[in-house]
Amino acid sequence: MRSDMKQHYIPISRSRVKEELFQLDQLTDELRIDLGKISQMLEVIWHHSSHAQLEKLKILYESMDPDQIGTPDSVGKEEFLRTLRKALHNGNWKEISEQERKAAENGENIFPISLDVRLDELVTSNLFKLGEVSTRETRSSWFGLKKEKITIEAFDRVIQILQYHDEDWFEDRKRMKHYPGEVAAGLHLRLFKTVPKLDLETIFPNTSPEMRYLDKVKIIAPLVGGFFTLLVKFGPLLYGGNAGNTSTSIVSGICVALGTYILKSYMTYQKTRDKYQTQISRNLYFKGQANNAAVLNMVIDMAEEQEVKEALLAYTFLLADQTNHNYDSLDQRIEQWLLDTFDVEVGFEIEDSIRKLAEMKLLVKKDDGSLSVLSAKESLMILDKYWDTIYTY
Repeated sequence: MRSDMKQHYIPISRSRVKEELFQLDQLTDELRIDLGKISQMLEVIWHHSSHAQLEKLKILYESMDPDQIGTPDSVGKEEFLRTLRKALHNGNWKEISEQERKAAENGENIFPISLDVRLDELVTSNLFKLGEVSTRETRSSWFGLKKEKITIEAFDRVIQILQYHDEDWFEDRKRMKHYPGEVAAGLHLRLFKTVPKLDLETIFPNTSPEMRYLDKVKIIAPLVGGFFTLLVKFGPLLYGGNAGNTSTSIVSGICVALGTYILKSYMTYQKTRDKYQTQISRNLYFKGQANNAAVLNMVIDMAEEQEVKEALLAYTFLLADQTNHNYDSLDQRIEQWLLDTFDVEVGFEIEDSIRKLAEMKLLVKKDDGSLSVLSAKESLMILDKYWDTIYTY
């Protein structure tokens, strides 16, 4: 996999990264203690910065929050979405592409059922992904006689942003049966975990289960065949001729058998549909992680973790390695360490990490293009001064 195609998200907690990182052979006991202090300073500095960003998002979102007391509106929606997109970008979230949406629309992972998402009912519809994972699921085959394990490719986290049209829109189009009511007012934020890529439409609230083409063929084909048989047998009667020699009882038996098969096919589809509805209810309970304003807290918290992990990884390897790293060698060193230590492939954002260290005045760029950082003691002094001068009043 090319580096630019790897996920930038580091799916390992900050505590686990620190635990393994501080075990590098190049580190002395004293240096491990100092790195712990540096990490602590980076955490509190970014937490302070993140808190300000969270407060801004909460203020912008307040008027359109569906959970507020009163009627939500859309005042300031565009500014809120711009600010949220920036926070998501900082946390390595990516917008789900139209190509990925189309793949979900045309494919299926777990349920052999088609879903029609009524996207035209939505004023706003955005989906963002964070990381990708593979899961194992059990699926029935051979008419339920055999169970098989299949690998499901899924998005680790998905954020959904939805806003419905108002009641007048549904009334004007004579679609009031789909109007969700006042509960749908406002801008809805939803955070889900482990969402199968090809079942992406299952997280939408306004879907209509539909028969697949194969299910329709199972029902229609025998029906057409039965009508053709009856036409061959009794068609001549319409023109004054005689029917064939086949007895009426045999023809009736064929019709009953066809009708039974058609009914069975339809009931199987209905059973699958009911099973799907049950699974959706389970997903909302077990895969839903946060709604509305609570999503903002999780987005900022996760972004904060990413920022600190990236800065700490770059700082530690520049400090500990004896090699004069440049951008490329440091990038490869960190990516390989993450792969060897946690078995995860990450396209480490080296430029962003180096920019963070430079802004903190911890980075030293040499004339030959190599990179280094200040000593742990010097870095602690600078970070302490930075913290002390955040407020000067």
